[in-house]
Amino acid sequence: MSSKLHGLVWEACAFKGLIISEIAVMARLADFSNDEGVSWPAVTTIQRQIGAKSENTVRSAIKKLQAKGWLKKQERRVGGKNNSNVYKLNVDMLERAAAEAKIFYATPREQSKSDASEFEGSKFEGSNSDASNNGSVPPQI
Repeated sequence: MSSKLHGLVWEACAFKGLIISEIAVMARLADFSNDEGVSWPAVTTIQRQIGAKSENTVRSAIKKLQAKGWLKKQERRVGGKNNSNVYKLNVDMLERAAAEAKIFYATPREQSKSDASEFEGSKFEGSNSDASNNGSVPPQI
């Protein structure tokens, strides 16, 4: 498991506009990966662990991630049987995107036009009841 890659995924992927299913798949692949971004979990494993409704959700996310350049997939067959694919996360892309995100979020933003200091405090003055009532009478408004 690469905690380095896991952190990069969370820092970079949403910032770059990936949707939640893509981010979840990237995070699981990062969890399975070594520091070079290589892993080979089964699609069914990813599906089960991210709570996807179907394997197609995972396959679709992987296909989109490939098209966007976030990962490469190598299909494997051993002795005429399918094995789990090998995935290689684009570590350079993750590092660049995470660095961009950190700079973006560290840069002070223009203050909102509805600054909180413009709002007055509550007009409620507390209970109008006599203090000797010990709270037995509801406050009069």
